[in-house]
Amino acid sequence: MTCLIIFLGLTGCVTQTYENDKNTPVIQNESSNNEIAMTRISLGLGYLKMGNTTQAKLNLEKAKRSAPKLVQVHTAFAHYYDTVGEPKLATQAYEKALSINSDDPDTLNNYGVFLCKQEKYALAEQKMLKAIAVPTYLLVAKSYENLALCQLDADAFDKAEHYLHKSIQHSPSNASAILHMMRLQYAKGDYQLAEQYLKRYEKATRRFMPEALALAFKTYQKQNKAGVAKNYASMLVKMFPQSFQAKQFLLNGLDHTEADELAEKYQLLTKPLLLNKKKKRVVKLSPKGYSAESKNVNAKKRNNTKKFARDRSKTDEKTVQSVSHVDSKKAENKVTLSNESITTNEKKSSIPQHIVKKGDTLFSITVKYNIHMKALERWNNFSRNQSIKIGDVILLADPKK
Repeated sequence: MTCLIIFLGLTGCVTQTYENDKNTPVIQNESSNNEIAMTRISLGLGYLKMGNTTQAKLNLEKAKRSAPKLVQVHTAFAHYYDTVGEPKLATQAYEKALSINSDDPDTLNNYGVFLCKQEKYALAEQKMLKAIAVPTYLLVAKSYENLALCQLDADAFDKAEHYLHKSIQHSPSNASAILHMMRLQYAKGDYQLAEQYLKRYEKATRRFMPEALALAFKTYQKQNKAGVAKNYASMLVKMFPQSFQAKQFLLNGLDHTEADELAEKYQLLTKPLLLNKKKKRVVKLSPKGYSAESKNVNAKKRNNTKKFARDRSKTDEKTVQSVSHVDSKKAENKVTLSNESITTNEKKSSIPQHIVKKGDTLFSITVKYNIHMKALERWNNFSRNQSIKIGDVILLADPKK
C-alpha cells in the first residue's frame, strides 16, 4: 500500500533505451519501470511462498533489470536468500537496499528481524528502533512487537515486556502483541495479570487460536480455577481437534507447554546461584577443553601415577605379592582410573556431547548446558519440533569450528 502511494508521487523522469537492433530508440518512463518491477516482485515472492525457487529468482532478476535502484527489489532478494538459507547473500542484499535509502523503514524493520534470527540481537534492536524513529512509518506497533520477540530470544525479559507495552500502546487492539504479553506474564508467574491480558485478547481477536486456548487453560489451572480451566480445554478440543495443543491435552493434560519452558528459563535467569552452577558445568564441557586449574589437577594426577609406577618397579616382585592383595588391586584401580581420566580429558578436547537419557528434552538439555535452543538445533540439524530418543548423541558445540 505504501509503495503504491510512493510510485504515484514519482516525477515523470524518462530514460531512452534501444531495441535489439540498437538503432530504434524506445522511451521508457521511470515510474512505469518501477511498476513493472513491483509486479515482478509480487510474482517472485508468490512463487517463493509456493516453494518454486527457480521461478521466484527468475522474476526477481527481471525486476532488478527493470529497476536496479528500487529498494524493494533488493529487500525482496534479501528475503529470497534468507528463505533458501544464504544468510551472507541476504545480508549483502539488505546492505545494498540501505545504500540506496538508509532510512527506508520497511527495509530497516525486515533487516532487524533477519539479524535477530542470526542471533545478532544488539544490531537487530538498533535497526528496528531506527525504523520506528522514521516519522512516516506506519507499522510502529508491529516493529515494537518484533523487537519484543527478539529480546525474548536474547533472554532479555524486561526489555521484551517494555517493547510489548509500547506495541500495545500504539495498537491497543493488536491481538498478537496482547497474546505475547499474556504468555510473558504467565512465564513470570503473574497469573492474575496474565488473566487480564487474556480478557483483552478475547475482545481484540476475531478468532481464537489453539495457542491462546491452551494458555488460557494453563493460566486458570495455575490459579486453581478448575472449572474455568476445563471450559477452555473443552473449547480447545472441540474447535481445534487436530491441533498440536489439543493432542497434547488429551495425551498429558498440557503438562508442559512452550509457555512453561519460557517460565523455566525465566526462573533460571532470576536465580543467580542456580545460573552459576550451570555455568560451571558449561566450562567443563566447552569445546576449548577444561580450565587451566583442571589441567593442573590432571597433571598432578598423571605425575602421581608415574611416581607410583616407578616406586612399584623398584620393589621386589615377591614382596609385592606378599603385601595385601587388596592394596595391589587398589593400585591397579588407581592406574586404571587415571588412564580413564586422561582418555576422557582427551575426548573433552574435541566436540562435547550429551547422550540422551530418559526424561531428556531439547529444552532441558539447553537449560542444563546453558545453550541457546537455536544454536543447539543448528549444530545438530534439528527442526523446531523434532523429537529425540534415548541414546541419541547431541552435539553441544559447533562441529564446524
